[in-house]
This record gives sequence, structure tokens and C-alpha cells, in this order.
Amino acid sequence: MTDTPNHASGAGFSAENEDLLEYRELSRLAIGGMVLGVFSVLAIFTSVLWIVPVLAIILSLVAYYQIQKSDVLTGKGMALIGMGLAAIWLGIGVTQGGVRDRVMMSTSREMAKSWLDLLLEKKTMEAHQLTLRPNGRQSATTSLEGYYQKDDLTKEDLEAFETHDAVKVLRGWAGGPLEAKFVRDISSSFYEGVNYGRHEFQVIDKESGKPLWDVEVLMKRERGYGEKQNEFFWIADSISLGKTYPDAR
Repeated sequence: MTDTPNHASGAGFSAENEDLLEYRELSRLAIGGMVLGVFSVLAIFTSVLWIVPVLAIILSLVAYYQIQKSDVLTGKGMALIGMGLAAIWLGIGVTQGGVRDRVMMSTSREMAKSWLDLLLEKKTMEAHQLTLRPNGRQSATTSLEGYYQKDDLTKEDLEAFETHDAVKVLRGWAGGPLEAKFVRDISSSFYEGVNYGRHEFQVIDKESGKPLWDVEVLMKRERGYGEKQNEFFWIADSISLGKTYPDAR
């Protein structure tokens, strides 16, 4: 008889609070994974934000396995949605980034070849212009000879460029016409908003076809200034000599 009140009380608690006894908590990790999965769309804009879908996948996986082993957690569906969205946007971002890098490298290579051709044709002033930022370049209608002779500063800049080891060697060639043949893309990089592309070319004697020098050209792509801040420009950053072949000596 002494146990009856307690037994009744327990039975009453069970009946009145059945929902509480069956309650399962929604996994916070699953919620976080799904939210990051939604924001994984940011991965298509820049590789820096690929971290978002990566984190979404990690959180969702951890949440899924925790829910699997738990009797009080729920949210498998949210975890799966988070993983799915993250995987889709990460895949698109990586594919798009790869295409963008290939296009960037191809353009960099073409610009490097065009700039090197100016040097081989001994159009030193035109080549020097492409080493300057856009706001320092002269218009196509400007007489570069007059521009570089107008004051000592511009003249000194040109002379410094002409005395660079690689430029000096190419300008000093006394043989026939020269030609640049593409060898390989060495590297590409992105730093502080600037794209870089390094390329190797072989300079040959156009008449004999004999190789003379291996050269490396580094190009960089920068955003313009002022009214041209929404445009991008390629700048010839540097040139260096590699192997020198016997016919060049």
C-alpha cells in the first residue's frame, strides 16, 4: 500500500508527458552543415571561399555519424542536404576555377610572346611601355622617341631597361632576325589581387633555325586605376636568360 501513491505518480507522469519521453534533439552540427551548404554557392566566385563547402561537408559528416549512434539526436536529412549542396557547389567552383586558370595562363602566355617579340624586333621603347602600369603608358598616337627625350627621368628609365642583362643581350645580337618559340608554362600564381604567369621561350636564329638562348618571361595582371579600375592590364614584370647555346657566343 505504501508503494501505490508512488506508482500512480509515475504512471501519471508517463501518460501526461509522453511527448517529452519521445523527444529527440535536432543536431546543431546538422543545422550548421546545412547552413554552410547553402552558403557554399560562394565557392564559385573565388578559390579562397572553397573553405565554405569543405567545412559544410565536414560538419555534415560528423553530424550524420553522431545521429547514427545517438538515440536522442535527429537531423539526418539536414546533414545530407548540407553535404549535397556543398559537394555540388565545390565541384562547380573547382571546375570553374580550373577553366579560369587555364584561360588566364593562356592569355599570359600570349602577352609574354607578344612582348618578347617586341624585344626581338628591337622595338625597345614599345617593350618598355609594357613594363609600366597603365597610368604610366603613353597613347598610341604619342611619339615615343620624343617622349623619352623630353626629360632626364624618362630617359633614365629607358636606359635602365636597356641595360638589363637579358634585354642587353637580345639588343646586342648582330646576326639575322630572331624568333621566339614557346617551350612551356612554368608556373601561375595569385597574390594580393595580382595574377602572375611565368613562361619559358627559346630564342632562335630565324634563318638557320638554330637555338640561341632560353629565356623566362614573368607577366602580371593588375586592375587599372581611376576610370579604368574595372579593367585589367597585363604588365611585363621581368625577363631572365637561361641557357645560352654555342651559336649565341
